[in-house]
Amino acid sequence: MHLLERQTQLDELARCFQEARKGCGKLLLISAEAGLGKSSLVERFVSEHRRDARTFWGACDGLSTPRALAPVHEIAAQIAQLGSPLTRDGEFGDHLFRILLEELARPERVSLVVLEDLHWADAATLDFVRFIGRRIQRTSALFIATYREDELSPSHPLRLALGELTGHHVVRMRLVPLSPAAVELLSRDSGRNASLLYRITGGNPFFVREVLASPGELVPQSVRDAVVSRLLRCSPETRELAELVAISPGRTEGWLIESVLGARQPAVDEAGARGLLEVQTDSIGFRHELARRAVLEAIQPERARALHAQVLPILAQHGTDPARLTHHASLARLGDAVLEYAPLAAKEAARLGAHREAAAHLGRALQYASSVTPQLRADLLERHAVESSLANQTREAIASASAALALRRQAADLEAEARVLSLLSQEYRSIGEKANADECVSGAIRILENLPHGSALAMAYSWRSLLAVNRGWDREALEFGQRALALAREIGDRAAEAHALCNIGGALLGTDDRAGYEPLERSLALALEERLEDHAARAYRTLLFYAALTHDFARARQAFQEGVEYCEERGIFSHSAYIRAYYTPCELDRGEWARAARMASELLRGSEATGVQQRITLLASLATVRLRRGDPGADELLAEALELAVPTCELNRIGRVAAARAEQAWYAGRHAEVARETELGLRHVRGHTAPWIHGELLFWHSCVQPVGPIAERIAEPYRLMLSGEWRSAAGAWERLGMPYERALALAEGPEDALLEALAILDGLEAGPLASIVRQRLRKLGVRGVPRGPRAATRGNPAGLTAREVEVLRLLVSGHTNSELAKRMHVSSKTVEHHVSAILDKLDVHTRTEAVAAAFGLGIVKPDSSTSPAVSQEPR
Repeated sequence: MHLLERQTQLDELARCFQEARKGCGKLLLISAEAGLGKSSLVERFVSEHRRDARTFWGACDGLSTPRALAPVHEIAAQIAQLGSPLTRDGEFGDHLFRILLEELARPERVSLVVLEDLHWADAATLDFVRFIGRRIQRTSALFIATYREDELSPSHPLRLALGELTGHHVVRMRLVPLSPAAVELLSRDSGRNASLLYRITGGNPFFVREVLASPGELVPQSVRDAVVSRLLRCSPETRELAELVAISPGRTEGWLIESVLGARQPAVDEAGARGLLEVQTDSIGFRHELARRAVLEAIQPERARALHAQVLPILAQHGTDPARLTHHASLARLGDAVLEYAPLAAKEAARLGAHREAAAHLGRALQYASSVTPQLRADLLERHAVESSLANQTREAIASASAALALRRQAADLEAEARVLSLLSQEYRSIGEKANADECVSGAIRILENLPHGSALAMAYSWRSLLAVNRGWDREALEFGQRALALAREIGDRAAEAHALCNIGGALLGTDDRAGYEPLERSLALALEERLEDHAARAYRTLLFYAALTHDFARARQAFQEGVEYCEERGIFSHSAYIRAYYTPCELDRGEWARAARMASELLRGSEATGVQQRITLLASLATVRLRRGDPGADELLAEALELAVPTCELNRIGRVAAARAEQAWYAGRHAEVARETELGLRHVRGHTAPWIHGELLFWHSCVQPVGPIAERIAEPYRLMLSGEWRSAAGAWERLGMPYERALALAEGPEDALLEALAILDGLEAGPLASIVRQRLRKLGVRGVPRGPRAATRGNPAGLTAREVEVLRLLVSGHTNSELAKRMHVSSKTVEHHVSAILDKLDVHTRTEAVAAAFGLGIVKPDSSTSPAVSQEPR
């Protein structure tokens, strides 16, 4: 079959190849729904460059739980076969990634790397793509990754990874179905009704090919019928071969086929000749995954289970990896085999940083755990809780840890009981259930203090310190932190030492004592030195939190960049989600409001931000952008944030939300509400040293009521504002790099200061405060007060014109440039200008990011009937 209507894509591939040849490597992401010809396109392109490039292939398999780094190891094995000194055994994670990057950077020939079916990738493989995507521009490599866009749910891990891959070296290509003219051309000699064929297939090349491969029939009702009818015309031996191949995602080895079915060369020949299967020297596979699924669905359930059971022992004898064995054991419903292989698969996945997959494997084992001893069941539950925690699956972690706790208590295993209580304390804290968190860690300490003192007690003390840090109980935080540190050093427990140092640093920084950075940085250095991944991730997260709290943006940026890269290369999503959430207020404070709203919206709509602390931070940040711009949608965000914050009793969470609610009420002239909201926050702050949040709450309170003498310590910029020293306060905010707060201070000054404030606020498009400043200027009799943005633009978020908002709404609906041009009765060039302006104003790089910003800024509501199926054509 001819490769029709793909010349534009082949030209773009060729352009990227030439760029790579010049040493400007590219990552090219090809997306399409199933059957649109991603593989055919790539195969055609690669075939044209076999002589002038080193070509490496890897593919992700649709196993029930993916094999960690399987396609990366495929690529590594191919490189090793060329004589590279690459070590094929024992290399994993960051080390393997760096070795592969060095190989791809070799300048003598272009390296052409293809990674297919990224929608099935495990977490560790996605980390590899992120790693390569951030560095590919410094190589002579073209890295092509394909994925099915129709496989990506809103919370699919690949969505998050794609959103992080930005820059000129990342090119996105979206394939579309064939046109009616192309379908007519393909069907010209078949005698088929081309119009009906197009209507039935929707122009999907695979559907078209399968229908045309069914001679003598009417148009099939579905592609599944076409594939099955084609299969039924084969010999019984060929049908058996197809069924065997269908139960294994990817390709099936020749030796496995021969072991199950015996020599079947005629069947292999027939399947290849009919185009049903693709036959290679050592393996057989379906030409298209849709065909495999169609055959698989047609197999009777009992027959399918029998096939899975038949191949399992053969694969086990050949030393097949545990993930594949678990897949077949699970579908064969062989409980004993699942219990044997799933924990091994989980261990390997965890070793490679694929914690989601590790949790999934252990979850399968737990389905059959009723038959094992209570000890083994408790071990499985505890491991599942730990892996779920690392994968940011908090509710699952709590459920498994609670079940494990009951079994540990039945067995009177006190040390194990205390260990699980400490784990539960962490998870309860993550969802804001402070009473449960307190009860669990206190119970752990009571048990462990009556046992020989060791690592478990040191960690329990440290967890108690952390709970105190989060509530602003500085003395208790330092007391238990020092206890943990002393015991950790006494017994030589480096992990507990790193954990305790992190809490001590946090306790000091919570009082604005910058000496806290020293123990925090020691904690990070120690964790990195000892390869304590969870502790290193936590140190990055804590560094960022306090750098953001104290408005140390340079330090925050460094912690954010290094922390996200560190965590996501290792699959530690529980911490990377926090790091992303905690950086959002930095963008808000720096005046990068569109970026802050986009980040917050993406995280809130994704699956990562499950922790209460994350969600409160994101809700408050997004609401603050909206209320400062006068955009709708802040009320519901702040209501949810307050509902989540109050049960935590954490002063920074409650104080931040109360301050935002007070600010919103002040803009609306609801003075009694301002006082009520600030008093709520101040009740939680009093008695604690929290200079920044205390100062913010006092400032908003002073806007409606006198605050009296400022006896307690507050941050210097707020002290200056409360003292009426607006010019000094404005200078302090300027040095910190916080334009909105600077304008807030200038707004208390005379005419020249008010005009300066107005210029800042118009630049930020901070409508409510700008309106107040204009009123003050008019009261002073100032003539010619700047009008600010045009009314149409002012009414739209991010300064978009009405026409740009219209274009953005259509982008959310998934329209391409050509479709937009027809719909809006303008040229494609005009549409390109509109799209470019939208991306610039929203401070984003891709249409996907623009859609996220549209939701974040309230341009499109999350429950809108508009579907966010975004086109990802190259710009």
